[in-house]
Formats: sequence, structure tokens, C-alpha cells
Amino acid sequence: MSTGAPTTGRSIRRGGLVRTIWTLAGDRRPILARSIGWKAAQGAAQAIPVAVIVVLVDEVRIGALEAADIGWSVAIIAACITAQWVFGYLSNRSAWIATYEMFGELRIDALDHVRRVPLGFHDERRSGDTVTALTQDITTVEGFTHEPLQQLIGAVTTPIVVFLVLVVVDVPMAFATVISILGAVPIFTWTNRSRERLARERQDQQAEASARMLEYLQGLAVIRSFRLTGERLELFRSAMDDFRAANLRLLMKLTPIGMAFTITILLGVPCVLFFGALWLFDGTIDVGTLIVFAVLVLRVYQPLLAGAESFEGMRIADASLDRVARVLETPVQPMPADPASGFDPLGPLAVSFDAVSFAYQDGQPVLHDVSFEAAPSAMTAIVGPSGSGKSTLLNLIARFWDPQDGTVRLAGIDLRDLTAEQLFDAVTVVFQDVYLFPGTIFDNIAFGRPDADRADVERAAAAAQAHAFITELPDGYDTAVDEAGGNLSGGERQRIAIARAILKDAPIILLDEATSAIDPTNERMVQRALAELVAGKTVVVVAHRLSTISPADRIVGLEAGRAVEHGDHDTLIARDGVYRRLWDERRRASRWRLGGR
Repeated sequence: MSTGAPTTGRSIRRGGLVRTIWTLAGDRRPILARSIGWKAAQGAAQAIPVAVIVVLVDEVRIGALEAADIGWSVAIIAACITAQWVFGYLSNRSAWIATYEMFGELRIDALDHVRRVPLGFHDERRSGDTVTALTQDITTVEGFTHEPLQQLIGAVTTPIVVFLVLVVVDVPMAFATVISILGAVPIFTWTNRSRERLARERQDQQAEASARMLEYLQGLAVIRSFRLTGERLELFRSAMDDFRAANLRLLMKLTPIGMAFTITILLGVPCVLFFGALWLFDGTIDVGTLIVFAVLVLRVYQPLLAGAESFEGMRIADASLDRVARVLETPVQPMPADPASGFDPLGPLAVSFDAVSFAYQDGQPVLHDVSFEAAPSAMTAIVGPSGSGKSTLLNLIARFWDPQDGTVRLAGIDLRDLTAEQLFDAVTVVFQDVYLFPGTIFDNIAFGRPDADRADVERAAAAAQAHAFITELPDGYDTAVDEAGGNLSGGERQRIAIARAILKDAPIILLDEATSAIDPTNERMVQRALAELVAGKTVVVVAHRLSTISPADRIVGLEAGRAVEHGDHDTLIARDGVYRRLWDERRRASRWRLGGR
């Protein structure tokens, strides 16, 4: 039997940031390598004029400069300037192609991964945090790959070429130029480690601010109705203050260290002048050599200082990559590759629970050793007080989660042995909170059957009691749906969801409080639509309105996560159990009037 234990997620970390980016590039590594190669060539083109100047200075020193030398020097320098532009263009072009393709694919992979993780992941993690990781954090790494990473390549190439030219001029003086660089390495290492920790803190605070903003916008109607606009805005303001504080800590702690790095590098200038003067006076070098080094030493240091500025972006990108990696490393629900044999998604299907126990969080069980069967082509109702685990049962049938103990079966086959396609074809859920996607009403009804034509959609809408109000809309079935269906009433959204389920025509229907939040007029329409939907299906329904489930073939009473009774309406009414108590409470509540009358 399948265990259903979540499988390990995808690990994208391969050591440091640059190595991980190289791994993510995959088949695009040749394009990324070309962009790096072109950038290195651009850095070399920036350094070659240095060699030309060295040659000219040397010819001036020995009195051998001729007019032809000026001509070819100007031509080489002009060619190098042109080459810098060409190589820069080729590098940028290759970098754009590689980064957009590889990170576009990473976004798709990340979204697909999030789709396959247990829904408990989304309960434990704020949606705004996940959105930030899949959008802003990926964009940050993408931006680094295209811009600062390329700058770092150029920042290293130019000093190396200049250093090699200086080695040709004078070896001891050339090595005098790198003394300050060697002294700056420990400072850079220390700075880099500090940046790594602070950058992670900064990115987490930025994600918190983004999550607060998303929550504020999503709950704006409730916030305004309770006059909490200012209070909830303060939560977002507080998150922004924390983000600002993290930025300030990054700035205040790293600025002194960064200045120390810069000063140490620039100390190379007096170092070169000191050794140059010392060796000039003892006759080791001549005046021309000292002039060459005095003029060109900054060509070694300036690119390094410019490149060091990119390391802040590198650390932030590294922290962002960690946040993306945490999402992708989340274990996913295992799905078999091969379809389960003997499973017929079109035939009558029974749903059975065999000693099922489940907890959303460790140590807080919601279901305890639940066993029952929902018979094929019959209605099974789940009743019980709030918090008894009714909706959880539906979630387990739809396999939004897997039980820690026991087995849920369709037609005698463990859900964990069914492929995603088999499960999708077999089960349809009509939620209490209907979500409609951006697009048209036609698109939303045809969501479960993309190959459906207009006639199929209209028949499903008619069966769902939705055709009349849809045709009265200005654009009929082509009417655009606002975000989450905001331009439609609750009853209209519910009927569209039912039309979607009717069109899908799955043999198992799960109804979760489908009529609890609509007015009586819409309820009658929805009830008629539900009657069309459930005809001949295996139906498992959760509802607080017991009058809607009293005709059920079987009723399962839950209490504190345990299935304490089974039977039809008449059988359970005759007992003094949970169903009878709920029924009596509903009858008393139906006689309640405002003001106690």
C-alpha cells in the first residue's frame, strides 16, 4: 500500500550563487558562457589601450617615437573603443536571452511545484510571502545574472590584463601594485560574510512588507466596514519600518567596512610611489618606468572598486535565491507515474474511509480512526458541530492532504495509487467560497473541459439555472469576469461553479456548504442546479442546513473528529445522538426572532 508521504522537493542550491545560476542555466549554459566571454573580451578591449600607452611612453623615453607610431596607436585605440561597444552589445544580448529564458522556466517550474505541494504548505506560509518569492525574489536573481554578474567579469578582466602589461614593463613594480589588493582580501571576506546575514534579514523583511500589503488590499472591504483602515495600515507601516531598519542596518554596518576595503585598495597608490621612488634612487628602474606605473596604477584599482559595489547586489540576490530554494525544497505529494489498473473513472464509484486519522499540525489531531463508506450513486451527508472535521473529510477525498494513518479509497483503490489525471477525472468539488478566474464566463464554465464547445457550455449553464442571467449580461457568455468574480453576486458565482461541475461530469461530487452563504431566492435556484449536478452521482455533502441533507441515503455524524453514528434521517432522529441534537437545535433556531419575539 502507498504511504503517501510527501517526497523531497527540488533542490536548486549548488553551493554559491554563481555556481547555482550556472546549474540553473541548463541547456542555456553555452549562451550564458558566450555572454561572459564577450564581457571578458570587452574588459580586455578596455585594457589594451594601456599597453599602447606603455609602448608610446617607452619610445618617448628612449627617443624613438615616430609619426607612424602615433598613427598605429590611434588606430588601435579607436579599434578597441569600437570593440568595446560591439563586445558589450553581444554580451548584453546573450545575457538577456539566457536570463529571460532560464528564469522564465524557473518561474514556471516554481509555480508547478507549488501546485503539487500539500495544501498545508499554503496554510502554514503566508500567501504574500510565497508570491514575493515567486516574483520579486526570482526577479532579483534574474537582474543580478544579467547586470552585476557581467560587471564583475569586466571588473576582474581589465585589472588582470593591465597587470600583465605592467609585468612586461617591470616585474617587481608590477607586484608592488598588488600588495594593497592582498591586504584587502581579508576585509572583503569579512564584509562578504556580514552582507550574507544582513541581506537575508533584509529580504525576509521585504517579503513581510509585501505580504502585509497583499493582505491589506485583499481585506480592504472588511477593514473599511470595521473602521480599521488606520489600524491595519499601521501593520503594513510597521512592516515597512522593519524593512527600512533592515536596510539601515545593512548600510550602517557595511559602510565602514566597505570604506576600509576601498582605502586599503587605494593605499596601493602611495605604495607603488614609495617602492618606485626607492628603486629609482638606487638605479633599479628609470624615470619612464616610474611614470608608467604612476599613471596606470589606478587602471588596476578602479575596476576592482567598481566591481566590489556589485557584491551588495550579489548578497541580496543570494538571499533571494535562498527564499526561492525554500519554496522549491518543500516536499510534494507523491503521484504515481502509471495509472492504477482496474480503475474506471466513468463507472459508479464508492468512497471509503478505513481507520483514517489526520492532523493539520503535529499533536493536534482533527480526525480519529474514522471509517465509513459513501455508496456509489448515492448521497452521503456529513454532519456535526463546527470543528468536528466535516470539511477535512472532503479535503482528504479530493486529496488536498493525505492522512497520517489509514486509507481513503475510490472504488476500493487507495487514492495514493491513482494518478493526478485519474483523480481529477473522478472527483469534482463545489466549494462554499467560489473562485472564478480572470477571463470570460464561458472560460470559467469550460475550465474543467477545455475542449467543450458553446453548445456544451450553454447546456451546462441551463442545467445549473445560470443560462438566463448570463444571457441578460451585456456580452452574455463573453462577459469578462472581474477579479475573483467581483462583478457577479454570490448566487450567480455559485451557479457558474455548478455549471462548471456539470460540464466536467465527474462520477463523484463533493459539496462543501454550497448554499450556506446565499439568500433564499438564490438558494432555490442553486438547489435546482445541485439536483441536476448530483443525479446518478456518488455525492458526499457537508451542510449546516440539515433540511438540505435529510433526504440523504446515509448520514455520518461526526463529533470531536470521530464518526460516532451512521444511518438515514429517520434512524438517526430516533436516537439521542449528535444528529438528533443538531436537528433539535436547528428547529429551535428556526423559531428565533429578532427581539426575542
